[in-house]
Amino acid sequence: MTKLRQTLCKIAFVTMATAAFAATPGTASATDAKTLVVGTMWEALPLAMQPRRSRFFNESEILDTLVKLDYDLKPVAGLATSWDRLSPTVWQFNLRENVVFHDGAKLDADAVKFSIERVIALLPYAADLLNINQMTVKAPLVLEIETTEPFAALPNQLSDAITGIYAKSSFNEAGEFVTPVGTGPWKLTEYSKQDHTIVSRFDGYWGKKPALETIEYRYIPDHNSRTLALEAGEVDFVDNLLPSDVIRLSRDDNFKVYSKPTAGLYYGAFNAGEKSPLSDVRVRKAINALVDRNLIVEGALDGTGKPAWQFFGPQFDWAPKVTNPYKLDLELAASLLTEAGYEKTDGKWQKNGEPLTLRILSYSSRTEMPMITEAMAALLNQNGIATDVQMFTWSGMLDLVKRGEYDVSVVFWTPEMTGHPDLHLKSQFHSKAGLNYQFWENTEFDALVDEGRTLTPGTEQMEVYGKALEILQDDAPIIPLVHKVYVAASTKELKNFRIHPSAFFYDFKNVSK
Repeated sequence: MTKLRQTLCKIAFVTMATAAFAATPGTASATDAKTLVVGTMWEALPLAMQPRRSRFFNESEILDTLVKLDYDLKPVAGLATSWDRLSPTVWQFNLRENVVFHDGAKLDADAVKFSIERVIALLPYAADLLNINQMTVKAPLVLEIETTEPFAALPNQLSDAITGIYAKSSFNEAGEFVTPVGTGPWKLTEYSKQDHTIVSRFDGYWGKKPALETIEYRYIPDHNSRTLALEAGEVDFVDNLLPSDVIRLSRDDNFKVYSKPTAGLYYGAFNAGEKSPLSDVRVRKAINALVDRNLIVEGALDGTGKPAWQFFGPQFDWAPKVTNPYKLDLELAASLLTEAGYEKTDGKWQKNGEPLTLRILSYSSRTEMPMITEAMAALLNQNGIATDVQMFTWSGMLDLVKRGEYDVSVVFWTPEMTGHPDLHLKSQFHSKAGLNYQFWENTEFDALVDEGRTLTPGTEQMEVYGKALEILQDDAPIIPLVHKVYVAASTKELKNFRIHPSAFFYDFKNVSK
């Protein structure tokens, strides 16, 4: 074992040992055959509509969306049975018959229009996602949506969890959100802050009825504690496992382990602004050539992940593949750094007598995040670039990132969540994007992603997005690190669980125990 690999393995061990020390498993027991108890990394917040937490409504299927994604991430019927593009800016959605909300109200075009308007009013992110100019009810079950510009990605965007359809009773008279009332197979029953959320089977559901009667989502943020709760019989199912737990549970016949490459990328976002040495594209490219992603996956994650040499995971066919994926090339990195004015003295890269030091920020709430961040830093240190690694909460890190007080922020993104390149390229990297905190601008890239969203899926669309991805790759505003492999575990009694490639959809309605 090389010294560097030993270092990476030590990083993983220390991270896991820290989690083990903090473990405080609960005292309840998952024994009811009609109830599934799920240990979750994130608190299931049914009374919040913020973008991240609202995904729970879709994860748990309290709400339905107009369009769903199948297990190949292809758009399929949800509350809309079909849709047609009547013109470049006008879409017609035909709604499912005989659907009722949890409060007994009927689903129709008026209800869908009301829900989407409320979501857009309360969540500006949804307005950016959908680009809706106006909606018109053409018949009780026919809704026409006109977008502000030609927008071929609209059906895919309407599969996003943020677009779940709410009953009017979800809001008070002032239009404020109060509780999720949807059309899904599960309805909210109970919420205890920082503890658990319970949903129960909705017998009026329009689709196949769930086998289970109740699901309890138990909040267990400590990664080691979730696994201990499973082993102690306190929960039936856990996800976001530590790599060491994956290995151990895989060898135990009392448990089932589920593992599959899914939507999701761990990557380092570079500060391309004037405050950072990464404003120089040559330095950004050098870092991409210095970091061995294979070693991060094998040495720090025990193989739980896929090395990422490009933004989109190569397993999906709806996004083009780049022709120039990054690769480990120490000679290229040295040449680029030298060209940028750095020289290597006593094994350290310096300019004007000052060492090249990168301030790396991240957050610890995601299972693999500390290990990936520390492993990247160790590889940079090994190759002569000093690092200052600081871990925060997500919001704490974001505050610094917005002010440009960082060089690299290691984050997680779900670039296949809607099965279309638009959301991911435009919302993250377009110069006018609300989430672009990297101070990176490329007018040609902007023009290509603006054009790509207008094009119907096909050869021309793939060519346009392919050009945009080549620019992203060549100008290197990020360093892709690890494509997510989603892992979960359950008791051996659990049946019919299947990982969805979005990793944001449990599909527990098909599960029994």
